[in-house]
Amino acid sequence: MNWKRNLMFAVGLMVILAGTALAQNDTVKAEVFGGFSYLRTAGSNNTGGWNGQAALYANKWIGGVADIAGHYLSKDSGTGRPAGAIYTILAGPQIVKRAGRLSGFGHFMIGVAHVGQGLPMKGGTTLSGSNNLTILAGGGVDVNVSNKVAVRVIQADWERIRTKDPITFNLEGSNNFRLSMGIVFKVK
Repeated sequence: MNWKRNLMFAVGLMVILAGTALAQNDTVKAEVFGGFSYLRTAGSNNTGGWNGQAALYANKWIGGVADIAGHYLSKDSGTGRPAGAIYTILAGPQIVKRAGRLSGFGHFMIGVAHVGQGLPMKGGTTLSGSNNLTILAGGGVDVNVSNKVAVRVIQADWERIRTKDPITFNLEGSNNFRLSMGIVFKVK
């Protein structure tokens, strides 16, 4: 009789441990994203560049994300606009909902933007490089290609950069729109 109880205990323990191990394998612990990014500035400029993110998840639906991006404007012979660049470094919380092959996510981040010399913004062309407070809110959709790789089909973000008007030196807000797409690598 004692061996039956031990056998039932061992089988029950194996089922619980197997279920726990299976649940851990399905939970994404981290993601790394890299891809192309388009930024429409408040100064009506279309800039292209890159975007990278790293996310660590506390559980299956919430985590923290760090975001870096660079966008570039080259000199246009038709308009005579000077070349310029903008770089952002941001971090904040991210929520995610995974359903089958799709993952939808939303995030809110705060950080800094370095607006390079010559990038036309809302108040006019930046006279010299400046570092500015930045907030970003948005989200997107990933489609799983395999267990560890996904394609980010869309990420849309509203980005507000606090800039200084080069003429009046007043602080102003520049509302920008960013679209990104690329590849996501997952760690389980």
